[in-house]
Amino acid sequence: MTVQAAARPETSQHERDVAEAEKAASEWGPVVKHIKAAFDPTEVTFYAIFITAFFTFLGRYGEKTWSYLLANYSQQTLFFGGTFLITQLGYWFWASVLSVLDLYQFPKSFWRYKIQPTKVPTWEWYTRAVSVVLQNQLLVGIPTGILMYNLMMWRGCSFGMDLPTLGQVGKQSIGFLAVEEILFYYGHRALHHPSVYKYVHKKHHLYTAPIGIAAIYCHPLEHFMCNLAPLLLGPILMKSHLLTVWLWMTIGQTNAINSHSGFHLPFFPSPLPHDYHHEVFNVNFGPLGVLDWLHDTAGSREKTLEAKQRRAAAKVE
Repeated sequence: MTVQAAARPETSQHERDVAEAEKAASEWGPVVKHIKAAFDPTEVTFYAIFITAFFTFLGRYGEKTWSYLLANYSQQTLFFGGTFLITQLGYWFWASVLSVLDLYQFPKSFWRYKIQPTKVPTWEWYTRAVSVVLQNQLLVGIPTGILMYNLMMWRGCSFGMDLPTLGQVGKQSIGFLAVEEILFYYGHRALHHPSVYKYVHKKHHLYTAPIGIAAIYCHPLEHFMCNLAPLLLGPILMKSHLLTVWLWMTIGQTNAINSHSGFHLPFFPSPLPHDYHHEVFNVNFGPLGVLDWLHDTAGSREKTLEAKQRRAAAKVE
């Protein structure tokens, strides 16, 4: 059974949910515009808030807090314990918030921001996702964490009192973004090759209308290859401080959940490119869009409709 609109159980309750969603979309929308702006200031603002909060805390309490942690816990305990807490709390916080929107359509007015409003998430979607997500977090995430810790030790990444500065994080972020764009785009596109798609990546695409909790609903190989490696290799190569690694992991994980949220919410980065990728499969492979532009694999619903209209007009002529 696939987790698609056509494959969901047709119960009377589900039909009522769809009717409610259509009614809400009619009452409140359509608000969602399916073309993403070339430059979206909300994306800069959203992540600037993360970075501002990080450095505000660091400036006020960073030295005292970090010196206490270093004095009372080993580097291994800090790395594994801190990383586990940060990633788990962040992932399940955002997944829980979005579950209220998905399963209870509360607050109702937010349904105007639903990208595919007639595809209503069900408890079946969520229960299916939870078990796979936990397997990936534990069975793939923990071994990857062990590998990452050893690579950070080998590269000489800092765990000490030389706390990161805004300038350092800014410079290193350029490297993080470049590594993620390259590894994710080509890794993701490789998984769409017909020879491997049905064995690995097809699982992730069961959700043609994505939901936040399913950001890492995928084959274990894909989770390592496309989710973890592109995110973690940048800080290792840049010899980043552990605190910078935690900041980057928080931003990356939040972005992944938002990209699969199914909602284009105010003040949040646009999830439209990846949502459309789930809908049609063959466009928008990268996280930033740079390589999609270079390889002419960028797409949107409006661009597809315009192309169809041009072909239809050409036939008439």
